[in-house]
Amino acid sequence: MSLKRIKKKTSVKNTQPTKSAKNKKHRVYCTYFPDGRYYIGYSCKNDKQFKNYFGSSTIVKKYKGKLKKEIITEYETRAPAKMQEFLLQWQYRKDTNCLNDMLHIRLRLSYLKDFKPIKWKPNEKII
Repeated sequence: MSLKRIKKKTSVKNTQPTKSAKNKKHRVYCTYFPDGRYYIGYSCKNDKQFKNYFGSSTIVKKYKGKLKKEIITEYETRAPAKMQEFLLQWQYRKDTNCLNDMLHIRLRLSYLKDFKPIKWKPNEKII
């Protein structure tokens, strides 16, 4: 018996973004509860999915009442959106109404060379 070596096929990956990736919106949003509490989040869901999405926090998922949502800002790419989400969560970490308890950030710094943070504060009129 002889062993034959099988040559692996190498595929050339397409470096162009897909059509869906070009149209993807990277949103930073705030979900408001009727009692004044709020949750700052990030989403890249499409418009239809985002309409009914209020966040991944356990508190948000388990809540049975009506929630309101504000889009804080949108970006074309993930890195600046995630950085802005982190900065706002960090800024409001001591606010007892802010429900964010989990920080998750791992970003390539080279993607953030031109990043400029925005100014924002929770909108009391939405609540």
